[in-house]
Order: sequence, then structure tokens, then C-alpha cells
Amino acid sequence: FFAFIFSVGVVTRVYLFFFGIKGSKLPSSYGQRQTSLWSSYWKSKASSSMNRNMAQIDSNGFFDIPDYQWHEIKQETKTIIDVQDRAGQRTAHLLSESGADVDSNLWWMDNWKMNFRCQNKVNIGGKWICDPTRILTLADETAKPGRRHLRQIYSPSQKECIVYVSGGGEMEFAHRFLDYSLSRMMELHFPNGTSGEGFVVGDLLPCEVHVFTPHGQEISDARDGLFLHHWGFRPSVKESMGLATNHTTSIAFKTLGETIMELRHSGRISILAVDCEDCEWNLYRDILSLDEPIRQVLMQMHGTPFMANELFLHMQEAGYVIFQREAEHSGSGEVYDYSWLNLAPSFFNWKV
Repeated sequence: FFAFIFSVGVVTRVYLFFFGIKGSKLPSSYGQRQTSLWSSYWKSKASSSMNRNMAQIDSNGFFDIPDYQWHEIKQETKTIIDVQDRAGQRTAHLLSESGADVDSNLWWMDNWKMNFRCQNKVNIGGKWICDPTRILTLADETAKPGRRHLRQIYSPSQKECIVYVSGGGEMEFAHRFLDYSLSRMMELHFPNGTSGEGFVVGDLLPCEVHVFTPHGQEISDARDGLFLHHWGFRPSVKESMGLATNHTTSIAFKTLGETIMELRHSGRISILAVDCEDCEWNLYRDILSLDEPIRQVLMQMHGTPFMANELFLHMQEAGYVIFQREAEHSGSGEVYDYSWLNLAPSFFNWKV
């Protein structure tokens, strides 16, 4: 009898641990969130530092490199952030609200440069991504036969890796990213030139790419993994964005939060790439207000508003580091492409 009770207890503990439920009662919000079951499970596993190196802990499982190497990267970031703090104070007058003392070229020269060394960043379709192979590998892990049921409990038709792209040559990026993804998955699953005959491309691709085009653009060559939506992103503070003078909708826009809720993508967005011609100075607040952080944010910055410093400070406070910054040559003024990566709060604990 006691052996039976013991066996039941062990099975129950294993079940609760596997599904990330640590207490004897289900949380009151159970089943209400849109986050996938697998995402919740992985986060519960990521919360433990057992058998995990410093990089895995600080990056929520994204990086897996030796501690000594990660320590060097952290120290580099600390040094650059310290320099930025001093530069921000020294150049604050260049962004006065009145505009009288603005010298935007000098401000960009001294402020918000790359502060994180991503060792495997790749330019795909004109956009810099930190270690896209790692993104694909982690996403592919969730689709292995032994783990696929976790994803299917939530939704068998949606993957754990979602990419959002709007503006800035979005279709080219989408096709290039899917080409890159397919190539890497072929190398992983069919090494040494082995035949991949009979495989389904949609099953092999670990990520979905969702393109948002408010101007009614169509996909000339449809393909697996590519989804088109006929709206763009607007900041939540810009309710009139897209309205014509007679208050009718001339261009379709939705907030990022509305989009994620409608498509049921909460907690699964790996990359957000946006070029929305100045709306980024307000859109970033919506990005930071999401319940689940987006792993990588790629944005093109236009002009130099007086509150420019706030965007970068808030992104940094939310755990984002800059792994790429690139100036675009444009006749319309300052244009910079930025790429951010989200890290755990422990990364910013310099007492290591």
C-alpha cells in the first residue's frame, strides 16, 4: 500500500514538474494567457541555473558559450554603457525641446553605438540578425518527435518561432530568411548530401514569417512559411493614424498588441523588424509593454527628435542591448538601422 502511494506521488511530481506547475493548485490565470504550453515549460526550466553556464542563464537559453568568453563580453558591454552614460550627460543639450541648440550629427556621433558583441550576426535581406542559426536550432528543438505533442496541445498549425516584418523591403527579407532557414534545416536533418526526398517544406521550417503591408501588396510567389497581412503597425498613442480627412480608414493599421492577440502569437515572437518612417519613436513603448519580450528587435530610426535619448534608455532598461548599428545614406536626414537583443536581468549585474 505504501509503495503504491509512493509511486503515485512520484508520477504526480513528474507530471507537475514537466508542465511547469510547481504548486498543488493551478494558478488562477491558467488557460487565460495566449502563451504556448511549450513556451511556459521552457521558461520554467530556464529559471533553474542547474547545469547551465553563465551565458545560458543571462540570455534565457539563447547563448551557450564558455563562461570565460561570456565574462569578457559582459565586461565589454559594461564599459561601453559606462561611456554612454557620460556621453548622454555631456550631449544632452544637443536635443533641447526648443530645437535651438540641436546638432543631431554630433549627437549621433557620440551616442548609442553598439554595446554588445554578437559573434555570429548575419545580414539577411538587408537586416542584421544575431545568430539566426541559433534561433532556428532552438525552434527546431520544439518540433522534435518527442516534444511535438507539447506544441500540438496548444495549436498544431502554429510554430514556436514567429518573425514579424513590416516595411523596409519586407518581402525580400521574408524570402531571404526562409531561404536561409530551409538551407540550415536541410544541413541539420539531411547531412552529407543525404536525400531529403519526400519531406514537407512547411514541416521542416521551424519559423513562420508574417509580413504586414498596409498598402494591399500581394505575394507574387506564395510559399510555405510565409503569411501576408494587409495592415501595418501603429503606436497605441496614434489612434488617428491611417484615417483620411473624412475620418474613414484610408490605410489599415493595428497596434502591435492587437495584432499579437488576434494572431495568437504571444510569447512566440523571435524577431520584430520594423521600418515605419518615424513611428518608431512611439512604437517602441508598445514593444516594451508586451507581456512577453521579443527576442530581437530591428528598427530603422528616422530623424532626431528631442526625446531620442528616451527610446534608447528605455530599451536598455528593459534588457535590450545593441548588437548592430548602421547608418543609411539618405537625402531625408539621419537614418540609422538598429538591432537589439533582449537579455535577462542577470546579464546587467556587473558584480561577476
